Amino acid sequence: MALQTGLYYPYVHLRDETWAKAAALYWRNLARVVPEGFPVRDHAVVKELNEGSGFLIDRDPRPAAVAVAPAFVAAVRDNAEALRARFDVEDRRFTSRWQSAPMLAPSTRDLTGLYPEEVPEELEETLREAGLAYRDWRQTVGDQQVSWVVVDPAFAWAYKCAITEELARRTAFTPVTDQLDAYTAGGGWSAGRIADTLLGRTVPAVGRDTAESRMAMMAVKCVLPADLRHVPADKIVRLRTDYADEFTAFSAAVEAATADVLGATQQVTDRAAFELHLQGAFDHHLALPLDKLRKAINGLKLDTVYTTLTIRPEVSVPGAGLAWLLGGGTATAVGTGIAFAALATRQAVARERDSMVASSPVGYLLRVEKELKPATVLKRAGRVLARTAGVGI
Repeated sequence: MALQTGLYYPYVHLRDETWAKAAALYWRNLARVVPEGFPVRDHAVVKELNEGSGFLIDRDPRPAAVAVAPAFVAAVRDNAEALRARFDVEDRRFTSRWQSAPMLAPSTRDLTGLYPEEVPEELEETLREAGLAYRDWRQTVGDQQVSWVVVDPAFAWAYKCAITEELARRTAFTPVTDQLDAYTAGGGWSAGRIADTLLGRTVPAVGRDTAESRMAMMAVKCVLPADLRHVPADKIVRLRTDYADEFTAFSAAVEAATADVLGATQQVTDRAAFELHLQGAFDHHLALPLDKLRKAINGLKLDTVYTTLTIRPEVSVPGAGLAWLLGGGTATAVGTGIAFAALATRQAVARERDSMVASSPVGYLLRVEKELKPATVLKRAGRVLARTAGVGI
């Protein structure tokens, strides 16, 4: 069974509130890298997701930073001149905010900052001697002034990814990011790989190490409404708690799909080919079963309507209902009989529907799709009545 804890990188704060909601629909917990003393300032939506379900877990990167620092020290010392040509920090503006994923090319973009607690002393000293870093106190987090080790954003990006890989190895958490251009957090950050990555000498990795998180997010996103940004965080929290069993079955399906694609691509080195295998496993394990479940549920609805209308074909259901409301004698009795028969049928269908959803590995996805679908007040009321009657999810 999947361990169900993602490890968010390369930032401390979740940058995209919509992504955070989607992530909360799959990851039981999301760990993030928070250096000791760092002033966390989460957005209101992220706070609500966390307070309602204990979603976020903070992890101190210091032990992982100490482990990866020697490789970065070696990479810098062995390639100081070439790295300085690309990432020299002299006469460049510093802002602690990373605007986007940096491209690995000679850079004139604004500099960014690493928190000192995640940069061991030897590494900081090596970077400063090479002209790749300096210390600054001008930028703040919220209302708190913070000291920074100022570097080129491309260097900071690679360093954060290396720390993430080491932390993932120590915790068995799965690296996950909302940044499409992030380097893979796996593959081993040796001094050689660090230099090759920073100097643009590497080909992007196939991406096996992020296969599970990508598979999960592909599945969740296929059932999310377009305006997830407007879905209240408390509704996300309710889905996580109310359908815990379906959530567990879905997690197992994601793990099976991931194992399938990884087993079939052990020798694959072509990224495009790996992407095709990933999509194929997603379709087989998740997309097709979800489509079949939708069709099965829709079939139950049609059968319910048909049964209700043919219990007593000689009686008009609308007429019987009207006579019942007006106190119409025999017609009332017939209408009442139809109503009770229909209710019993619908309750049986409701039980069958719930059994289908609960036993399906993608039942949780159907819950997400139905619960988060936009609706007017009238439609929401109708959905409640439909579920009560046994014809809604």
